[in-house]
Amino acid sequence: MDKKNIELLKLLQKDGRASYTALAKEIGISETAIYMRMKKLMNEGYIKKFQAILDSNKLGLNLIAFIGIKASPSKYDDVLKELVKMPEICELYDITGEYYCLAKVRSTNQEELAKILDKIGHIDGVISSDTKIVLRTIKESFELPIEILFKQS
Repeated sequence: MDKKNIELLKLLQKDGRASYTALAKEIGISETAIYMRMKKLMNEGYIKKFQAILDSNKLGLNLIAFIGIKASPSKYDDVLKELVKMPEICELYDITGEYYCLAKVRSTNQEELAKILDKIGHIDGVISSDTKIVLRTIKESFELPIEILFKQS
């Protein structure tokens, strides 16, 4: 990972639709070099995919909740497989502490959230859950802080 690749990744995080021409101009290398670097970064898995980030509020998915889930240790893998299938669960983390996993859920309203919680509660192996509803989002970023990993000199 060299300085040019780091610059390229930073620019792509800001605008994933930037043209090779614009990227080349910004970094100071040819479009062909940008193409080759992009191809390599994708092949090596540094870039997973390009995706539009949708406005959840405009779509009516403005209720966010974090759900801590306790599960039977012997059924935990099966619980995770079921949770992964639920489209309302946007993020799912295997965590340390009081709960086995933490799910970030998006819903249209409290009634829909209650249905999601019922669905989670009925999964074989789920012991209990604890739900925290987000009142407001102070910071939400999809950019990784790569500058702390690759200090530029």
